[in-house]
Amino acid sequence: MAALAIRRVLLVGDARKGGSGELVAHHAGWLRQRGIEADVTTDREEPLHDRAADAVVVWGGDGSLLSAARRMGPRQRPTLGINRGRLGFLTAFEDEQSEQALSLLLAGRLVEEPRLMFRCAIDAGDGSPVEVLGLNDVVVSRAGAGGMIIVRVRRGDAELGTYRGDGVIAATAIGSTAYSMAAGGPVVAPDLDALVLTPLASHSLSARPLVLPVGTGIELEVVEVGDQPHAYCIVDGQVQTRVGTGTRIRLQPAPIRFRHLVQSSTQFFQVLVAKFGFAGMARSRGN
Repeated sequence: MAALAIRRVLLVGDARKGGSGELVAHHAGWLRQRGIEADVTTDREEPLHDRAADAVVVWGGDGSLLSAARRMGPRQRPTLGINRGRLGFLTAFEDEQSEQALSLLLAGRLVEEPRLMFRCAIDAGDGSPVEVLGLNDVVVSRAGAGGMIIVRVRRGDAELGTYRGDGVIAATAIGSTAYSMAAGGPVVAPDLDALVLTPLASHSLSARPLVLPVGTGIELEVVEVGDQPHAYCIVDGQVQTRVGTGTRIRLQPAPIRFRHLVQSSTQFFQVLVAKFGFAGMARSRGN
């Protein structure tokens, strides 16, 4: 990161969140006073791949960061998250640290960590596949109270598992601390090129989370959808597609990486302890 000359910064907010427009505009002015070109968007649906920038700063929660990564498409830029959400696990700074974060960015004192991204191709057999770029996870889940669904997961000719229940999550390492962890999946260090398969309310006691190298990816086949006419495939908790019996969902590593800016190479583990109390031990008074 130190070698990157910052001349133009894209500031991203979400107009649906109160005060976001004013906040982003204020920091755009702060940057311009220091001779930095600042471009601004608060439209969460606007594509970002065609916006010129040496770095991107996103104010919001983890969802805002995931959205920005998807919208940058093949033109990923070093991206810094500043938390305005509830948890902000992926964000490097809190809202009140915004000027400190921007100062460190301009000084080249942040650490860039490349993170695995994937392409999710959903083929329902009608000749019009849906393709989505993602960072966190792909979830295949039932549509409401409609009985269990069955999802079969394969890699090539090898069947990795057949999941009967509410569905299955296929998460990247960086996504292992999101829905997958809430469903009982393991935490995986984000620099690993790995996938985590986590069953949702499985009807089999033998179904357990599985960690595997990303390799060439995996395929998820919707075998049954229960009593409903469809199930759902959801990418990064944001892009939802109806899927029916026989739908095949291919998850493959993308040729690009999310360029995640953090304060230090140990930040992931520090956040695990600070925000999740991960592997914490009760301490007696005075220790």
